Amino acid sequence: MLMPKVSVVIPTYNHARYLPYALDSVINQGYPNLEVFVIDDGSTDGTAELVKPYCPKVNYVYKENGGTPSALNLGLSLATGKYVCWLSADDALIGEKVSKQVGVMERDPSLGFSYTSFVVVDANGVKQYEVNSPYYPDKQEMATRLMEGCFINGSSVMMRSSALKMVGFFDESLPQAHDYDLWYRLLRYYSCGFLEEHLLAYRWHGENMSRNPLESCSLIVQERAKGLFPEWLS
Repeated sequence: MLMPKVSVVIPTYNHARYLPYALDSVINQGYPNLEVFVIDDGSTDGTAELVKPYCPKVNYVYKENGGTPSALNLGLSLATGKYVCWLSADDALIGEKVSKQVGVMERDPSLGFSYTSFVVVDANGVKQYEVNSPYYPDKQEMATRLMEGCFINGSSVMMRSSALKMVGFFDESLPQAHDYDLWYRLLRYYSCGFLEEHLLAYRWHGENMSRNPLESCSLIVQERAKGLFPEWLS
């Protein structure tokens, strides 16, 4: 299999206690053609010093605090890979996630993105349970089911860079659900792939943004989705 470059963007804000777990999980991937960006969104917890030992394997970029979507977009603007992954600083890749997902994307050029199932770990990294993410090969069913709520874990996603350039990056006006919004935009023009393997460790530590969801953001995304898929959603 060809080894196209994969860019991994890790946005972080005061997650120094978890970041090494994320970084090690990326660096220890067996995939040889990786570039990694840590986008420090104004951390005050010593993140810069923590990342130093990982250089030059990791590109560290500091910016003033502006929220996760702005950090992600900065990383995406710097990424040069054919494919891009987003990894939250408190999560981690499992096994050979990158290699397996590249295989899925390379076999089907119609895929704009793909995602995987995942496991939930606690603040100490101890596995709690597995989540078998739903997937619907039929695009109409996928779009319809997503209206019930976003079941795609953002850190499990791999995106095709050319597709991102086509639909645009994350909407920085959405402090939450910016990923939900992007999945719909990608789905309008591209197919979505899936690996049912549990290839991500999602850390639930009580400070997760999803603990206090802003329903208003999801409602905005769902209204936009109706405009993207008027033939299916009403």
